[in-house]
Amino acid sequence: MSSPQDPGPTPSFDSWFMTSKRWLLELAMFYTRDAKHAEDIAQEAAIKVFKAWNDEPKRGKILTSPGYTGRIVRNCYLDYIKGHSRTNQSEVELDPIRHDRSGISEEHDDVRSAVLSLEGDQHLLIILNFYYGLTIKEAGRQLGLSSPKAYRLHAKALAQLAGLLNEGEA
Repeated sequence: MSSPQDPGPTPSFDSWFMTSKRWLLELAMFYTRDAKHAEDIAQEAAIKVFKAWNDEPKRGKILTSPGYTGRIVRNCYLDYIKGHSRTNQSEVELDPIRHDRSGISEEHDDVRSAVLSLEGDQHLLIILNFYYGLTIKEAGRQLGLSSPKAYRLHAKALAQLAGLLNEGEA
């Protein structure tokens, strides 16, 4: 009879965070385009991961799937947007640096908006594929998708992006 293989010690949250904080911040920055708000969103995501760390199945997903963590960041961003939309506009301070769009090309902004408008896992698949250089198969694996489903979802996302970007030209 063989003994079960010891998976080794469970990594601490601190060690996970030290290796993942850049990913959290970069993804939050992609969503917000604002360093201050990206830091807040990344910190909120890290807090959610910390709270889930003692739940072994969740910790397993966190450790093996950046797509799972990406969903956490996305949800924190959506929570931020919901909260921000309820804020009285007269209470929001206009930061001229934050609203300075001189460094962002109109085309880049259009592509970013189109990617963010994709539904479900489509936008995370595109982000992992194009912005983080994963293959479609690798990106799909990170999101818990089979290879054929990842390719279908990718093709559907590209078709939707083409439609959205072509609408803007008309």
